Amino acid sequence: MHMENPLLSIGLLADHPQLIPAVGELRWREWGRPPEPESLDWWVDVTAREAGREALPVTWAAFEADGSVLGAVGLGEFDIEERRDRSPWVLGMVVDPAQRNRGTGGRLMRALEGWAAGQGYSRLWVATGGRAVDFYRKCGWEVTESFVRTSGEHMTILTRSL
Repeated sequence: MHMENPLLSIGLLADHPQLIPAVGELRWREWGRPPEPESLDWWVDVTAREAGREALPVTWAAFEADGSVLGAVGLGEFDIEERRDRSPWVLGMVVDPAQRNRGTGGRLMRALEGWAAGQGYSRLWVATGGRAVDFYRKCGWEVTESFVRTSGEHMTILTRSL
């Protein structure tokens, strides 16, 4: 068990635009291979577009005083085509591998959930897979379904009431 980082700040990416390239790179390192886009520029551009402040999509970043980005999470209207009947969705939740199991992801999720509740959302959704399912369950999320996408990717849908 690692200790939580006391020097960590959580803030809206819109309030810290200088962090957009680093957040985009962190996401690219995590997912920048097929079936996802492989271009670093694509990930930075999407991160910039998801850096809203008062309306979806919005993104939070976890960072240290020196500007080092440790993680990020977004909230958007939709994530996957197969489930456009519900909204909003958690997008791009990632913590730097060297920083995992230190409470960063939980702090990011609490920031996102608090903002969403303040905006009047009563339920959130996430589409994920692998070890991330356990992370969301530890954060109080419930599995609602699992399926295989047309791409062959295994997907688990979780939800959380606010």
